[in-house]
Amino acid sequence: MVERAPRRGGAPDRTAASIAWCRRQIAARRDFVRRAVREPGEARDALLLQAKGAAAAAVAWSLAAWLLPPTVTAFATFTALLSLQSTVYRSLWDSAQYLGAMALGTAGAAAFGSTAGVHAWSVGALAFIALLGARLELLDRQGAQVPVVALFAFAGGGGEIDYIGHLVAAAAIGVSCGLVAHLAVAPSPHTDTARQLTADLAGRTAQLLRDLADTVTGGTAESTSEEEAEDWAHRCDDLSALAARTRAAVHGEEENTRLNPRRPWSSGDETLQRCHDTISMVERAATHIRSIARALHYARHAPEATRNLGAYAELLTGAAAALECLDPPRGPEDADRLRACVEDARRRYEDLTAAARRERHDTDGEWPIYGTVLTEAARIVEEIERTRARTRETTATR
Repeated sequence: MVERAPRRGGAPDRTAASIAWCRRQIAARRDFVRRAVREPGEARDALLLQAKGAAAAAVAWSLAAWLLPPTVTAFATFTALLSLQSTVYRSLWDSAQYLGAMALGTAGAAAFGSTAGVHAWSVGALAFIALLGARLELLDRQGAQVPVVALFAFAGGGGEIDYIGHLVAAAAIGVSCGLVAHLAVAPSPHTDTARQLTADLAGRTAQLLRDLADTVTGGTAESTSEEEAEDWAHRCDDLSALAARTRAAVHGEEENTRLNPRRPWSSGDETLQRCHDTISMVERAATHIRSIARALHYARHAPEATRNLGAYAELLTGAAAALECLDPPRGPEDADRLRACVEDARRRYEDLTAAARRERHDTDGEWPIYGTVLTEAARIVEEIERTRARTRETTATR
């Protein structure tokens, strides 16, 4: 009886967890719709894409049902949805690749249908050849449609020319409906998502520098344990992964301007270039932070290398302050303050370098560690300064 009590109580717990999960999902969808209605951006584009997909599918089904046999009606609906991608450029390119894959698949089905007929061995042979065609780099991810279309036309339609012709017509109707819907209400070019993600990325990098400074200030070399070293490595990995996701978002917004019938925004190219500059800076800074954390971990075996921990923590804090003043990707609101922060970080680095020369870190393994942490911190400041210079050049040529 004692063992059964938790089991009787487990069902209500699972039910409560399921209800809580459903409520979170409903709240997330409600927030998604609210953001789509209130302001332009990723949420509105996604909701608009869904609406266009529904409309294109309905129109494609209606036209196919009116013009073609019922055996291929569903194919028009499927193709309409497939041709609708997040951007006009991606939709046109994917549609062209899909039509190319369909041409290969239907050609194979027609060739086997008019010669070998539908048999187990001919289905296998066609599948093998179609899978080879699917590996064509020009078709990219649409290459998988080659065997799908080939087997659908061959096994489903017996490889008959009339059926294949109707299948091609259904695909053409679906692609046309999808592209017309996308071009009629094209997604508006914007930089909001990329700019917000890039700003968050830069803010997380600055916080990482401050946390590293706090770690240096609050402990000795022995306090940088194996667990802490692994934690810093994971945090740097997370920062690099976030940078990759942010760059993908920037590329997506750049792609949204290609072949888009809407007029591009005036300063969009400049903003997205600043996003790219900031992401590149963060990617390099993550490498330097990783190197600093690793060197501090190795400093457990050379305690003399941490004689100026307090001053070094101030250098890292100065670098974080400079990064925050940079305010990417919009650019610094106070250029003088940013310049002062960079100069302060450089002065602290020069003071530490001068102190290192006076103290002569001659203990075995001491100078490589001390030199590494100094050099990597200086490189982070250089990355910030380089990004500041690029931002200034972009602003000057605007």
